[in-house]
Amino acid sequence: MAKIKFYLRGQNELSNIYIQVLDGRKANIRLNTGFVIESKYWNESKNQIIELETLKPARTKVVKELTFEQKENELQKLARIKEVRTSIEKLNEDITNDLRTAKAQSIELNRQWLENAILKSKGLLKDESTLFYDLIEDYQSKIKGKVSDGTIRNYNTTLQRLKRFETEVKKQYHIKEIDLSFHTLYERILRTKMSLSINSIGKDVKQFKTVLLDAKDNGIAINEQALSRKFKVTSEKTIFTTLSENEIERIKEFTGADYLENARDWLIIGCWTGCRVGDLMNLTNDNIQTTVKGQKFIRYTQSKTQKQVDIPIHSDVIEILERLGSFPRPISDQKFNDYIKLVCKEIGLTEIIYGTRQNPKTHIKETGNFEKWQLIRSHAMRRTFATLHYNKLPNKLIMAVTGHATERMLLNYIGETENDHIGDFLSVWNHSDKKDEQVIQLNKKSV
Repeated sequence: MAKIKFYLRGQNELSNIYIQVLDGRKANIRLNTGFVIESKYWNESKNQIIELETLKPARTKVVKELTFEQKENELQKLARIKEVRTSIEKLNEDITNDLRTAKAQSIELNRQWLENAILKSKGLLKDESTLFYDLIEDYQSKIKGKVSDGTIRNYNTTLQRLKRFETEVKKQYHIKEIDLSFHTLYERILRTKMSLSINSIGKDVKQFKTVLLDAKDNGIAINEQALSRKFKVTSEKTIFTTLSENEIERIKEFTGADYLENARDWLIIGCWTGCRVGDLMNLTNDNIQTTVKGQKFIRYTQSKTQKQVDIPIHSDVIEILERLGSFPRPISDQKFNDYIKLVCKEIGLTEIIYGTRQNPKTHIKETGNFEKWQLIRSHAMRRTFATLHYNKLPNKLIMAVTGHATERMLLNYIGETENDHIGDFLSVWNHSDKKDEQVIQLNKKSV
């Protein structure tokens, strides 16, 4: 167990009381406690303030000879000595308890840890207000009910990763320690030790910045490095999987267990509505509306963006609604992802393609060559919807359904780039050139 020692630095009229925490070769930390005492009241052999009782016999005679004012000053001095002694005893007890906690949680003993322990003992610092983990938890509680369940789940995931990171580095981070060095170490540990993708880490960093900016707006001191451009949200191009119209037709023909047919119907509806899975499972007959012209459509509010979306009902969706009399039975996201993989495997989507999936055992994302059914998950529905309609409908119409705010977001979403217009221009120009050649040939024949 680590040892705690108090000592004076200097033999001045008022000397600072220092603390030393010694843990073998692991730690040797010395800090000023902020308390002062006259050196003559310090017991060097016991490393503590002398017992006040020992002063009474020696001072009784002297005190009798003092004036009233001098007696008052003497009493005040004794009260201050007693107060400092009580504070040092409390500090010793608090840090002893903190050492037990640090050992149990494998927290690194360093200068920052001891500074916070001293401040906490004085009542100037509360763990729940300074630990970064707790700050994120508080923010999550504050936004609950104002954002989608998916966003809350994302914060839960970030909190789990942060806890794993702190366990790995054996240190709990406080708000003011979230700086560029934290950013670099967090990214390195999550990449090398947890095998997480750059995009997954980027999501965490984005949430870190959101929480820290909110803290700053609420008067909480943060490290300004967290607002630096270098404290950036990293990302890489997403590898995604979509279904073709031919594959959707094959999915429609699937028959099997009731729970798989239920998932099949949801998958088809998802591909023709572009709904996120959370919104998809909340659809009921109440979401079906009719235009003044008698055309039926689905209206719902996106839980993520709070945007109202109106979607025309595709014939495949109409067939399901008429067959069931309603939307299919809602199921959990996890079950839906598991079931649609089985459906796609059963219909023979076994060609090997390059993509990203979550390893079913480690739950870590991995990129490589897999059978297509292994890469199908709920998000494939929205990407399928956007991809099937791209270049067939104006982007603004697709965006009205997917909820993307800009065309760039839509293009990134479906994996297109903003120079795709080059092909369209060349196609038009080549077509024009061929027309000109035909005119020339006709003129030559006429001559």
